[in-house]
Amino acid sequence: MASPAEARSFILERLVGDTAEPDRITGAAHKFAQRALATIVQNINRHLSSPLGMELEGIELGRYGNALSGSGETNAVAIIQSVISPDALLLDLEPATVSLLVSAFLGGDPELAPARIDRPLSQIELEIATTALQEVAEAFNGSGPRSLKLRLPVPTAFSGQEIRKQVLRDGPSVRIVFRLTSPRSTGRLSVTMPQRVLLTPRDETEEPEVEALVDQSAWSERLGEEVRKSSVTLDAVVPLSQMSLGALAALQVGQILEIPAAAQSTTRLSARNKTLFVCEFGKLGQNYSVRIKHPFDESQDFVDRLLSQ
Repeated sequence: MASPAEARSFILERLVGDTAEPDRITGAAHKFAQRALATIVQNINRHLSSPLGMELEGIELGRYGNALSGSGETNAVAIIQSVISPDALLLDLEPATVSLLVSAFLGGDPELAPARIDRPLSQIELEIATTALQEVAEAFNGSGPRSLKLRLPVPTAFSGQEIRKQVLRDGPSVRIVFRLTSPRSTGRLSVTMPQRVLLTPRDETEEPEVEALVDQSAWSERLGEEVRKSSVTLDAVVPLSQMSLGALAALQVGQILEIPAAAQSTTRLSARNKTLFVCEFGKLGQNYSVRIKHPFDESQDFVDRLLSQ
């Protein structure tokens, strides 16, 4: 049986956290959130057809074991590990936020309120939610000595019965709530993390001396020049139509495959497995050629692939 002192300590820990300094926890969380906010907004909006606003709504102290107690089956949730914790971040999008993101991802009219989601989330909706949560996690993770050292990329978001199946380790936590807004709709994103993760000391390094900075700059410039002089192989890929595995296995030598009419104008130019430009395939004199149309847009390609499913 616990002693009176142990019982008192347990009660205090449940009320104010393991530090017994709620103001310290709230202040640290507020600084953490403000540092990440601008990066989250910028990076999420890169994927959207119309930008969303985002602001810090509030910070709440609580228990990590209760982090999903208010989440419905239409929420989109991801739990991210770090080097020091298997549950360093719990990211939770309410259904209104998922609907808002899906509409902005797929080019919906920002002047119209997106349809409310009252059913299990589709695979496309979960993929879009995961893309947004990846940007949130990267912003919170940071870089350098102050990084949370999260294990990225973010696992695919889950919803439905999977939310109820989650068993979370209990302990003092802090919940950071952001509000996303469009002209006609709002939604919330919550980031929950154990207080011990928030307060874990991260490596602090002194500012490098001026001479070191000069040397590093000169070295970076020299290295960059050498990289620019290096040769790479360019690949021009002309897309064919989709084919089942069965039809692919039945191909024979000499068989002719028809190239779609649009293939000529959607040739992709890439180097080292990185797509760079969309081109037109053609002929110049006796040589085949490609003419660059525009830079490859990864976000637009992601939307096109979702719509084609």
